[in-house]
Amino acid sequence: MAGTSIAASGIVLEALRRDNYENWSALVRNYLRGENLWDDIVTNASEISVKPKTVSEIGVKPKSTSVSNWKKRNAKALHIIQLACGSEILTHIRDLETAKEAWNRLSALYSSQLKADPDIEQGWVDDSLLHNKPLHRYVESGEWDYARSIINNDAKAIYSTSSMGRSVLHVAVIAGHERIVEKLVKLGKDKLVKMQDNFDYTALALAADLTGNVDVAKCMVEKRGGQGQELLVMKTKRGEIPVLLSAAKGHKQMTRYLYQQMTHYLYCTTQLHAFNHENSHYGVLLLTRCITAEIFDVALSLIHRIPDLPLTHESNSLRPLYALARMPSVFPSGCGFGRLQKLIYNILILERSEIKLRRSCGISIKIVPDVTQVEDLHVAQDKPQHTHFLTGRFWGLALNFPPVKLLGRLLIFVYLLFQTYILLKLSDELIISGIREIYEQKKTHCLVLEILKCLCQRVKEYKESQLQEASAYDAMLQAAKLGIIEFINAMSKANPDLLWAIDKNKRGIFSHAILNRRKDVFRLINDVNGRKEIIKCRADAFGNTLLHLAANIGPSSDLDRRSGAALQMQRELQWFKAVEKIVHPKCKEGKNTDDKKPREIFSESHEEMVKAGEKWAKDTASSFTLIGTLIITIMFAAAFTVPGGNNQNSGTPIFLHDDIFTLFIIADAISLFTSSTSVLLFIGILTSRYAEKDFLKTLPLKLLFGLVTLFMSVVAMIVAFCASLAMMLKGYQRIIIAAMSLGSIPVIVLVPSQLRLILEIFNSTVYATY
Repeated sequence: MAGTSIAASGIVLEALRRDNYENWSALVRNYLRGENLWDDIVTNASEISVKPKTVSEIGVKPKSTSVSNWKKRNAKALHIIQLACGSEILTHIRDLETAKEAWNRLSALYSSQLKADPDIEQGWVDDSLLHNKPLHRYVESGEWDYARSIINNDAKAIYSTSSMGRSVLHVAVIAGHERIVEKLVKLGKDKLVKMQDNFDYTALALAADLTGNVDVAKCMVEKRGGQGQELLVMKTKRGEIPVLLSAAKGHKQMTRYLYQQMTHYLYCTTQLHAFNHENSHYGVLLLTRCITAEIFDVALSLIHRIPDLPLTHESNSLRPLYALARMPSVFPSGCGFGRLQKLIYNILILERSEIKLRRSCGISIKIVPDVTQVEDLHVAQDKPQHTHFLTGRFWGLALNFPPVKLLGRLLIFVYLLFQTYILLKLSDELIISGIREIYEQKKTHCLVLEILKCLCQRVKEYKESQLQEASAYDAMLQAAKLGIIEFINAMSKANPDLLWAIDKNKRGIFSHAILNRRKDVFRLINDVNGRKEIIKCRADAFGNTLLHLAANIGPSSDLDRRSGAALQMQRELQWFKAVEKIVHPKCKEGKNTDDKKPREIFSESHEEMVKAGEKWAKDTASSFTLIGTLIITIMFAAAFTVPGGNNQNSGTPIFLHDDIFTLFIIADAISLFTSSTSVLLFIGILTSRYAEKDFLKTLPLKLLFGLVTLFMSVVAMIVAFCASLAMMLKGYQRIIIAAMSLGSIPVIVLVPSQLRLILEIFNSTVYATY
């Protein structure tokens, strides 16, 4: 259908695909030339001025007719390209405003021809330098002696610039030559250091933006008698200062250094208003970029230094609250630790610790992470306090007793020594990075929770309009999608109305939690007082209740946590049942705007998953059935060919009265019966009807008991084998021990490979809670 309509339009023969760009581009190019749109609109428009210049840019009022004519011709060319590329490719250029941008985007995505140009940002030395080009080349390659000789012969050569306006200091900074940068700063002095390129980038700004080399930055900022600190506030053409550029690129050490130097400089010159009052956009921009780049110590210091910094300025469509709500990995709920990692996480104590008492609630332990890279920054995290008044007072009096207090501090000090110099040190030397990574994550979590606490203090004071400008409602929905329960709890406590945020489709926090399978956020519905009944019956703009939303298939990020399609289907059914329990009974049979009930949507959306679950269960059962059958054959034969043979007169086994023989017979019988049971269970899985509800309990339980009995049969078989060897090789202890050691290998291999699956099925079937 699409191909027919495009061919009928007379532009191209077929829609753009990944394998026909060369033919497609030739046809579209010729068509645009025929319409007199190619040279003027697509190719001649420069990268910077793809639109007519505004009044402020050229200082002369443009003719309205020329602007209007350009817009019409651009719209026509853009429409031709969009029409010719087809509906599938259209999504890549739908939001572009000019034909040149659309053409370049498609060329970058689908063209097979590679056209290379020099990277100007990385210090390309062009031919416009004429006589001073060798100087720039020597500086770029790090040959200072040759460069110095040129400067000695011509003192003005050090100030020469390329067509991009970049000096030798710019080139040295990009190349990362610290020694040459230091020499050039001494020779060129203030004039050279403050030279800016065509985009008003100083050498310090380039270091902050491109390299993140702190040592190079120190050469320019610190080694000039303090005058170099003026570079910290020099702006580019886009109005950005070095610390903003560094934070945008995620250079953590550079951002910390520039922030320290800049705050000291602003305090000394009483120019702290650069981040406050009418210019608070810079402060909010730095805060947002530091949060996005996970430079949380700088972000927290900025909040503390400027208590009245607003959160309502926009920076690249992101506000600080929304930027924080997009980062689940920096919160405890998003770390994804296993049981062992959680245990280590809870045991580790951050480096600085002190005990503070509260009169009414007993003890409050403050934990302070080591973030001394930013001066005077201390972060505290409260541990849960005793809620009972009498208990809290008793513990407060007891711990306030001087000997008890001294003993407590001594124990904490000893533990910190053990953790710092043994646990963490040993893990680093043995290349066991897990403990160190958990420790660093705990420090990050502590910083992030403190930042969240400070932001919530601001939110408490905001009115409705300010909350919307600060993207507080958007941040709540984003946090619900990603399951950041700490963010939702803190924000809802600061302003309970934020819990009722809804998007344009009238979907709220609980709707997004159900769609994205966020269990912790979904549980908050039990804590909602008064409005719970409203939530139960609420429908979105498409008539979908919470049960309709639960009927849709979950995101892949949640499904991938389960081992197979059958267990994924089980989780989907558990979610549907959990939501079904809380919604109003009428929602179970309610229909949306598509005239579909929740159960119908569930069946349609999970049709492929049911098939995949059936295939996975049958393949698994078939493999284990084969193993069980082999064990049955072996153990059945072993029962009638006992070690040592039988007595010729009575027909009884020779070792009948030995304890080891008794062990052999019992192990053989256990192995035979458990393997037979496992085979029957797996056959039951193979012959199951595989209805949707079977994946909830029936199939997982059959698989669970089948795996357990099969595991028992393997263990019993190894025991029977070892007992048989012990009877046959009496007196040969070394051979028996060696054989037993080898016989334990199958068990060692089987345990880690199957125990995880057994535990997963057991937890998801028996202990699943929603």
